[in-house]
Amino acid sequence: MDAKIVSDGDSVFIPVTGDPGLDYQTGEMDTDELPLQKHYTDVLDLPPGLMELLPTSFDIVGDVFVLKLIDELLPYARDIAEALLETNRNAKVVALDKGVKGEFRTRDLEILAGENRTATVQKEYGLRYEMDLAKVYFSPRLATERKRISDLVKPGERVMDMFCGVGPFSIILAKTGKPSSVYAIDKNPEAIKYLVENIKLNKIKCVSPMLGDARDVAPKLPRPDRIIMNLPHSAIDFLDVALDIINPNGTIHLYMILESDSLEMMEKGIFHLSQSKKKKLKFGNVREVHTYSPTQNMFCLDLIIE
Repeated sequence: MDAKIVSDGDSVFIPVTGDPGLDYQTGEMDTDELPLQKHYTDVLDLPPGLMELLPTSFDIVGDVFVLKLIDELLPYARDIAEALLETNRNAKVVALDKGVKGEFRTRDLEILAGENRTATVQKEYGLRYEMDLAKVYFSPRLATERKRISDLVKPGERVMDMFCGVGPFSIILAKTGKPSSVYAIDKNPEAIKYLVENIKLNKIKCVSPMLGDARDVAPKLPRPDRIIMNLPHSAIDFLDVALDIINPNGTIHLYMILESDSLEMMEKGIFHLSQSKKKKLKFGNVREVHTYSPTQNMFCLDLIIE
């Protein structure tokens, strides 16, 4: 079935092919009354053998679709982008992700179709984040993870976001977790600029933006009860700082890109580092957040200081 979910203003109608087994009212509707949703592959005509190589998912940030393509598909990049625009009403820009670059690990983006811009506004859990995807890094795939952490924050906690970006962790924590303070650190001036705007946009009171390297800034701030370390390629290099400054009974949320079979070895290394710092540590929730590459995954390790 290709029918879309639709609303008549009072009710939402979800097309199903049989009894959904849920306690919701069901009924019948002529499918001719429902708009059909084309997939972008339906309007593409690529040479034989290439259709099965097309990506099945994209990063969607606001109204910008960020597309990664293998080399074989690059000659057809603009055709693919136009197909995405044609079949996704919410898409206003389609950009090719040519990888991350520079000290701040921002995406190298090439506009393929739509409006000539990389600035957008992302909406998550009732919050809004302004950003320019060519100047700051942002992952929409962490929305559920950000909500998970915000649900763990207890009223009155002091939180530190060591690599805050435009503030998606800091702001949802401040909005829903009711901490006493959130120290949001980043060394990218553009990220801090957008963080300041996003604090105003979401009417947040307790987030303090801090421009600088977390290794230098964090030890000068009041000791936190919870630390967010979302810099998955290199956060481990800052774990010594986090262990030095975390309060007793505090929690560190450490994000890492790892080969799946190297997780146990990494846990042993973290345990030995905590022992060298004379910190008693136990592993709380250790979870795979999402796939990063065919052989690597992003993990979050919740480290509890006893």
